[in-house]
Amino acid sequence: MRVAALTMSYNEPVWAQVWARHYAGQVGAENCFLMDHGSDDGSADGLKINVERLARSALDEDVRAAQVSMRVAALLKTYDAVVHTDVDELVIADPRRFSNLRSFAANHSAEVVTAVGLDVQHLAAEEDALDLGRPIGRQRGWVRFSAAMCKPVFVRRAVHWVPGFHLCDAAVQTGGLFLFHLRYADLELGLRRLERTRSQAFASADIALHQRVSGRNFEDMMASIAQLPRVAVPFDTEAGAMADWVSAVVRAQHDGSAWLSMSGDQLWSLPQSFTQAF
Repeated sequence: MRVAALTMSYNEPVWAQVWARHYAGQVGAENCFLMDHGSDDGSADGLKINVERLARSALDEDVRAAQVSMRVAALLKTYDAVVHTDVDELVIADPRRFSNLRSFAANHSAEVVTAVGLDVQHLAAEEDALDLGRPIGRQRGWVRFSAAMCKPVFVRRAVHWVPGFHLCDAAVQTGGLFLFHLRYADLELGLRRLERTRSQAFASADIALHQRVSGRNFEDMMASIAQLPRVAVPFDTEAGAMADWVSAVVRAQHDGSAWLSMSGDQLWSLPQSFTQAF
């Protein structure tokens, strides 16, 4: 079973390394592809995966979605499946059922699978800064459900993603995949990344606003989320609280309601079975 992993990045000195390490372990380094959008900080140099250089241009989410959709279609000429994520997103196949993403592909027949989206949360008052040489799951104990991170990430056929990659031309089908979003996994790393993203060129003034918030707003948001109630829930995409949230997102999509901003009102503890997975 041949599975490729694909991302696009620009000046990501931390997450490009983390992404490459994670997906190399999942599908093999030779099957990992990073589309580098003109990085000038050396962050794409020395990665032991396939790096494809693109000319730098202002960030345009419509163009990016089209570029990725076309690259995935090309990869599917020689691969059985492709996993696509942003560079700060790590997809995990349920470790209680699958050893890695190749195992998932060999045992799951769906053409397109949407992962359950979870923000990894840094409780800065209680948890140390990330040691990037160690598994992140062993250093962070809490996650928060995020509708925006419930993305169709696993495909066996060519698809057309919408800007932001939140949807594509396929019905939502979950089952066994979890997306761990690292934007909030470390306060200091998040602030440093915002310094970079606020200064980059955007194709229009109304896109990627979350990448241009102030440091103070980011810190306040992190502190507020850390105060949410903390509970343990089954990591189950078919039943329980997690499945209820996914169902609510799908209903909102069908109803035409605002759904991208839907986020959990609790912090969920990371099960022991996941702590070694990323």
